[in-house]
Amino acid sequence: MMSANRGLGRGLDALLGGVREDEKITADSAEVRMIDINAIVPNPHQPRREFSEDALNDLAASIKSRGVLQPVLIRTLGNNRYELVAGERRLRASKIAGLSEIPTLVREMTDQESLAIALIENLQREDLNAVEEALGYQQLQQQFGLSQEELARQVGKSRSAVANALRLLNLPEPVQADIQKNAISAGHGRAIMAVPDADPQAELHRRIVDNGLTVRQAEAQATFYKQNGRLPGADEIGSAAARTAKAQPKTLDPKLESLETSLSDVLGVKVKISGSSKKGKVTVSYGDEDDLRSFVEKLGVEFA
Repeated sequence: MMSANRGLGRGLDALLGGVREDEKITADSAEVRMIDINAIVPNPHQPRREFSEDALNDLAASIKSRGVLQPVLIRTLGNNRYELVAGERRLRASKIAGLSEIPTLVREMTDQESLAIALIENLQREDLNAVEEALGYQQLQQQFGLSQEELARQVGKSRSAVANALRLLNLPEPVQADIQKNAISAGHGRAIMAVPDADPQAELHRRIVDNGLTVRQAEAQATFYKQNGRLPGADEIGSAAARTAKAQPKTLDPKLESLETSLSDVLGVKVKISGSSKKGKVTVSYGDEDDLRSFVEKLGVEFA
């Protein structure tokens, strides 16, 4: 079974190449069919669980004034019923806009092909939270027997970015749930992950939520744990923060700290920002040649 999955995994290039060409087709194309919106059922493999109501309403307003600019991708189920493969935001917003029909591209495909396209379409185009993204990677990897390197290539990420995302799934369920709710960030999750034992992990999670710790403050407490075998007490938190401040003379603006985490996630390399929004320094660290190559290619620079 694994060998069959790997064969399909290698064949995803051809499959997705065809779909990506389809996406260039506009609503004026003869291949586009107007389908009854109520005849299309949701994709059961949709990795996104949360959709922003405000964003859907904005898209619905755009659809009312300009129409659906890009057709959704569907497959036939029989009896004039169809299953959505890609484009759930457009489908939901079209229903909000009151459309009775929606432009579609109808393609025949297997369950596995539908799953692959649905996952990759979301991973490349949708603003999934970090845990949803990791779950999508995991499902693709397990379903098609992809290595991390193959998976990274399919979703247009560096191998280290995919590996860092997948590691979030090792976090306890309550931590993953808070990341999904945006109560804490993926950076907080990685700080918690740096604490190897369950009870202090749970305690650090509680401190982050209850005390509103920044990512750097959480990292400082995780570092204290690794050095001392316990989290800092109330009288030691200040000294732990002081040691962090000594290494980083000025406290980083929270917006820059968030940007630092986002850049690290997007670029797949460790990014550190020092200074202020007016003047400062951005430092990039990479672990191996693959990370360097992926990073410079994202910047549009050829790696000789």
